[in-house]
Amino acid sequence: ERLLLHIGACDYASRVFVNGQEAGQNNGGYAPFSFDIAHLVETGVNHLSVRCEDSPSWSQPRGKQAGTTRWPIDYDGVSGIWQTVWLEPQPTIALQDVYTAFSFAQNRLRLTANLNGLFSGVLAIRLTHAGVMISEHRVGFVQRSEIKTSLDLASSESPLPVWSPENPNLCDLSLVLLNTDDVQMDGASSYCGLREICVNGATIELNGQPLYIRGVLDQGYFPDGWYSAREDAQYRRDIELAKTMGFNCVRKHQKAEDPRYLYWADRLGLLVWSEMPSGRIFSTDLVQRLTAEWQRLIVRDRGHPSIIAWVPFNESWGVWHQSSRAEQRALVDALTSLTRALDISRLVIGNDGWEYSSGDLWTLHLYETHAEDSAEDSEGDSAESLADRLARVLANPQSPLQAGGRVGALPGSQVERLPVLLTECGGIGYGSNDGSETPLFAYGDLPGTTAELERRIRSIAKDVHAAGRLQGFVWTQLTDVQQEMNGLLSFDRQPKLPLTLLKSIFSTIGIANGTNEKREDA
Repeated sequence: ERLLLHIGACDYASRVFVNGQEAGQNNGGYAPFSFDIAHLVETGVNHLSVRCEDSPSWSQPRGKQAGTTRWPIDYDGVSGIWQTVWLEPQPTIALQDVYTAFSFAQNRLRLTANLNGLFSGVLAIRLTHAGVMISEHRVGFVQRSEIKTSLDLASSESPLPVWSPENPNLCDLSLVLLNTDDVQMDGASSYCGLREICVNGATIELNGQPLYIRGVLDQGYFPDGWYSAREDAQYRRDIELAKTMGFNCVRKHQKAEDPRYLYWADRLGLLVWSEMPSGRIFSTDLVQRLTAEWQRLIVRDRGHPSIIAWVPFNESWGVWHQSSRAEQRALVDALTSLTRALDISRLVIGNDGWEYSSGDLWTLHLYETHAEDSAEDSEGDSAESLADRLARVLANPQSPLQAGGRVGALPGSQVERLPVLLTECGGIGYGSNDGSETPLFAYGDLPGTTAELERRIRSIAKDVHAAGRLQGFVWTQLTDVQQEMNGLLSFDRQPKLPLTLLKSIFSTIGIANGTNEKREDA
């Protein structure tokens, strides 16, 4: 009765036509959109046209796509359709999405299901694992489009199949929508992970146990598809490589990744930090565009158990003057709170890197050295070692991370009792430009040999491990991309050092005496 045309992502302003008639419009380069085109299609051959306009404006959320100016860390831009397009027939009233949040202590699963319109009826829910029933539940509702309920799992399978990177157990969800006469109107199958992420004092906990984040920065670009992987095997391969190198988490940087990647992260057991692509010019236009699309992305992805953190801002991009302009700080704080309103079950990092004002974690970006200054920040070289600079900022959060740079936390913020993470470090480049005239970029000079590359990686890893207060780190980065040569892998996913060697380095950071126990001094 309805025929939905879904477009996973199209960058940036889209108009969709079916048989010459407009079906709808959308603004945004990352969030999905759909239109009911049942009234526009004809028997036989139909003509679908998507008109898309992009711009180089920095008031448009665009992440690391080059815009009106190009930093050494920017890449070639993307325009047009870059995620899956598909048709879906639907009944008049239909299930749209499902979102769950698990309480480990209470053995309770909160479930939210959204419909495409107001309805009165019953939602029947079945939760199973490997074919074994965990819970059955029915909830009635009157004139609702959002249905909320809780499933008590205390008397079910013991122990419950909780989700973690080591054991990525997924439970199957079956949803049946019934009308008041008990006639089925719609049905859907999905899955969920029974896992709880939270902060307990200065410690991050996953399912009641301390969690040390061993993360790697991932830009999400691919050799033969750029913003798009040509097939699911490429998403899976990136996740497998990250885990093979000893990482338990990936920080998706300045890109809202295709949900197919998140599916494989759920299946294979990789934690994900989800980040909103930034603009770089604060304006009313940026505030409205970024806020609108960020909300849509949270709703799209909050069903994935692999996602443990939301990051609306990175390194004060687009809010450069939040230390002196109240409206910019207000935007960061507002989006932190708005994110919690849409999803209270995950951690929120308001502004990753420096200038903390609100959020669940205090995250810092520190590199061994900096090759050159950015357009907005003088991040220059420092005589202090990484360990010295980290210790200084931890002792005085209002001090700059490097000479002339941004402070660790803004005045009035409270970070002393928060978990602390070093969410960008490393960044050591290695490789050649293969004849390209584009200058190579990395943090510090490029090592001349693999032996020197290994020595420098080990040196930074030693400093990170020695910082007992840290609850984790994120290494820059998974792969080379264009002129950036600081990947652990080349752009075609070839390791620069043996994978077993890299795993021996990264998997032991934060581990006491080579055991599997978390550092006691953390």
